[in-house]
Amino acid sequence: MFEFILDALINVFLIMMLFSLFNLIRYTIKIRKVMKTYKDNPNVKGISIVNGEVKVIENMPTTIQPVEEVPKDLVIDPICGKELLKQDAYRILKDGKEYFFCSWECREKFLAH
Repeated sequence: MFEFILDALINVFLIMMLFSLFNLIRYTIKIRKVMKTYKDNPNVKGISIVNGEVKVIENMPTTIQPVEEVPKDLVIDPICGKELLKQDAYRILKDGKEYFFCSWECREKFLAH
């Protein structure tokens, strides 16, 4: 009985290895075909395989300008002087003016004065 189970496991392992070898050969042929097609293109950076599809990775042309960074709204905590993003700050409205704080403790210190 033990020998039968061992033989079955070995057969499953061999089938998996043959399937892997088949896929390796198949993707090697695909990659060689893509490399042959793009052999004279100096912009090719590499090749990727995603979900079985072989794609060429190309360098960006130098004529494209990088996207400018969006300016961030920065505020300063009046208690500790720390600079932080407006959307991350604790806020209170006092006497018609909005104040921003880096922490709940700084907010409490401000309200205590």
